[in-house]
Amino acid sequence: MKRKRRKVCLLTAAAVIVTLVHIIPLATIIINSFRTNQEINLSMLGFPKGIDFQNYLVAWEKGGYASAYVNSLIIGAGTAFVELFVIGFAVYGIQKTDCYFKKFFSTYFVAGLAIPAFTILVPLFSFYNQAELLNTRVGIIIIYVATNMSFNYMFLSAFFEGMSRELDEAARIDGATEMQNFIYNTIPMAKPIFTSIILITFVNTWNEFLFSNTFLQEKTMRTVSLRFYNFVGSTSVEYGYVYAAAIISILPVVVIYMFTQDKFIEGMTAGSVKG
Repeated sequence: MKRKRRKVCLLTAAAVIVTLVHIIPLATIIINSFRTNQEINLSMLGFPKGIDFQNYLVAWEKGGYASAYVNSLIIGAGTAFVELFVIGFAVYGIQKTDCYFKKFFSTYFVAGLAIPAFTILVPLFSFYNQAELLNTRVGIIIIYVATNMSFNYMFLSAFFEGMSRELDEAARIDGATEMQNFIYNTIPMAKPIFTSIILITFVNTWNEFLFSNTFLQEKTMRTVSLRFYNFVGSTSVEYGYVYAAAIISILPVVVIYMFTQDKFIEGMTAGSVKG
C-alpha cells in the first residue's frame, strides 16, 4: 500500500512539475503584456499596477494584425479542408479498396517526411515565379497541403487499418458504390480523426514561417507569424508591445483548442481502437 502511495505521489509531483514548466512561461507573457516597458525593465517578473490594454492596441495597429488575421484564417481554413478532402480520398482508395501498387503509393506518401523543407525552396520558388503564384493565397495553400500530406497520411492510415472491413463488404454486397460507402459509412465513423486532422493542419499552417516568408512577400499578404516576426524586429526594445503581440498571435489557436479539445483527444486516441 505504501509503495502504491509513493508511486502516486511521484507521478503527481512529476505532473505538477511538467505543468509548471509549461504554464510559467505563458503566465509570464500574459502578465508582462499588461505592464509598461519601464516596469518590465525594472523587473522582468512582477505584476502590473493595473489592467491596461494599451500594449494590445498599439501591437494590433502597428503590427497590422487585422489583415494578418484575415490572411491566416483564410489560408489555414482553406488548407485544412482541402487537405482533408485530398488525404481522405487518398487513404480510402489505398487502404479500403483493391488498389494496385498499394505499397508503392504508401511509400510515396511517407517518403515526404524525409525531404527537408529548405531543399525544395529554390526550385519551388522558380516555378512559382514563372506560374505567377507568388503572393497568392492559392499558391501557399497548395504548398501547405503538400507539406502536411505525409504526416496526415500516416495518421489517417493507422485509423483506417483498424476499421472493420465487414461493414465495407456488406455495403458493396448491397450495391453501394465506393463513393456512397465513403460518404455514408466511413465519414461518420471517422469524424473524430477528421476533426483532429483539421486542427493539426490548421495549427501547423498558422504557425508556419519558412514558406510564408519566402512566397508571401507583399505586406498585404503577410500572415500572423510574419507580422509577429516583423513587429518584433521593429520594436525589439518595447517589451510590453512584444508580449502583447505574442498573445495576439497565439490567441486564436488557444481558443480553438479550448473549444475542441475533447474532439481532438478523441481523434488522437481513435486509431488505437481496432474494429
